[in-house]
Amino acid sequence: MSAAVQPVDALLAVDIGNSRIGLSVWDDDGLGHTRRVVTAQPGTWRPAVEELWEATRGRKRRAVVAASVHPSSNQMFSDLAAEVCKLEPLFVREDLPLPIELAVDRPDEIGLDRVCAAAAAYERIGGACAIASFGTAITIDCVSRAGVLLGGAILPGLALSSEALHRGTELLPQVEPAVPVSPFGRNTRQAIVNGIVYGAAGALREIVERFATELHEWPHLVLTGGDAPLIAQIVDFADAHVPDLCLMGVALAYRKAAGQP
Repeated sequence: MSAAVQPVDALLAVDIGNSRIGLSVWDDDGLGHTRRVVTAQPGTWRPAVEELWEATRGRKRRAVVAASVHPSSNQMFSDLAAEVCKLEPLFVREDLPLPIELAVDRPDEIGLDRVCAAAAAYERIGGACAIASFGTAITIDCVSRAGVLLGGAILPGLALSSEALHRGTELLPQVEPAVPVSPFGRNTRQAIVNGIVYGAAGALREIVERFATELHEWPHLVLTGGDAPLIAQIVDFADAHVPDLCLMGVALAYRKAAGQP
């Protein structure tokens, strides 16, 4: 862990994911100026970092904080931040404590996107909650009433499921995930869409119901991630959709470390 972390007036919060990098500015007004770039296209990173760092101009105390599930990008991002922001970014887990207590077998292995999203959800809800992130992978996690991340489930994401069907067969096409037009897939493409989308929704319901059985209460369900808007259209049991939940958790990790409300 790094030396004592000081309160700041503005943060550049960064979520380095497998497919996308999310960046946002946190200040006294909350989170804003969110941008997303493609992880595999480093040339797109600099304009986003420059734009958001410019948005913090005039703040005396600033910092850059990141959480990453794509370690091969970390050094490249650190070099960019040092060049543009004149600051070394702090990484959750390496430089900052995790923002929520964990009750899992291997705390050093759980994805920081899951940890940060869970911490942000619990900070807002203050009670038992389930966090479903629909991205490259689908992660569904549970936080107890006492604020402990209990673990959860990982599934292939919608696009990954479609790709696996296409690559693993000779005749099935790769499709774009979408809201199904009918429960009855009347052609192969519709049938694949129905399978991957309704399958993900069904898995979500089943897993959260099992959380509820163990908790003896129904947890508040929060959706996040790139495909969450699609899922939100077809499920009626989610309580909220929060696009920037992980970035909120990244900022929260710094604020907790700095003792900053």
